[in-house]
Amino acid sequence: MFEFSGVGGTTARAVIDRSRPEIVREVRSMYLAHDDGDSVNPDSCFLRFPDKPDARIIALPACLGGEHDVAGIKWIGSFPQNIADGIPRASAALLLNDYATGYPFALLEASRISAARTAASAVLAAEQLSGSRTAGHLSVIGGGVIARNVLEFFAAQNRQFGGVTVHDKSPEYAEALAAHAGDHLGYRTSTTASLEVALLKADIVVFATTAAEPYVLDAGASPPARSC
Repeated sequence: MFEFSGVGGTTARAVIDRSRPEIVREVRSMYLAHDDGDSVNPDSCFLRFPDKPDARIIALPACLGGEHDVAGIKWIGSFPQNIADGIPRASAALLLNDYATGYPFALLEASRISAARTAASAVLAAEQLSGSRTAGHLSVIGGGVIARNVLEFFAAQNRQFGGVTVHDKSPEYAEALAAHAGDHLGYRTSTTASLEVALLKADIVVFATTAAEPYVLDAGASPPARSC
């Protein structure tokens, strides 16, 4: 029988903090495995609530073959109103099953894992779209947890930018992220209250918001280069 293990958020964060380059390589290999047909990735299932139209909990099952042979499901909640109460919008758990027997063997707190996967994907996309690890200017639209993770993964990949601009509807979020990127990641940062300014000055744009509908609708305000 399998020994069942639980991994908390503090442990997950510690592993992520020391493993960002390895995570990027692992995420890249997972995309390639999927392209080779070595994965099963069904449609997500959304649980919604009539009295909370902006909230949802999503079930995302998948199976990865090859050297991994593991199945699992991510159960991730998104409750935007949490932000007004000073708690994170997203929470998640990840249940892993042995491929041979179907037995579950681990339950992981997965909000940090999910954010790391999202950030690693953004880093890979930027590198593929730009063809290098340098760019004149990066604009980050959204100043929350995902944006912070993306910048941390850029820094771990030694990604160089001439400058980084952060835009968020809440100035305090933009200022906090810009300060973190400047003080801890070594980037030259600024903030702007204008979405158009942020888009037009950038070589690469990272969108990391909780918006439920598209909000960049004016073709004249579209960024001149890549976005991820």
